[in-house]
Amino acid sequence: MVSQYVFPSSRGLFRIVKHGHRWRSLLEAREVARHESPEAALVALREAWPQARLPQALSQWRYVAEAASLPHVRLARATNGIRIIGIGPSQPRARRSRRVWGRPSRDVTDHG
Repeated sequence: MVSQYVFPSSRGLFRIVKHGHRWRSLLEAREVARHESPEAALVALREAWPQARLPQALSQWRYVAEAASLPHVRLARATNGIRIIGIGPSQPRARRSRRVWGRPSRDVTDHG
């Protein structure tokens, strides 16, 4: 996931998405234009859709950070290559029963 600003409107979901060193302005899944800054993208969206009543400042939009900056994603990337010692990737893991030894299951006898 990339960094982006999101604002829901009656006209649809407006997004300003970081794309490399530029910013893309989108309405739903359709790209409207590319810009040098998120502020320039906001100005262009407000001019193109005045009826959408988009906020004047990006601080009023919801900011979704890049996934790499989130702690749980960094942890997942760091532990992605770790294997459990003694178990290969092609070996099935042994299942252990929760049944207590020495106590038979209900209504089951040892003799047939």
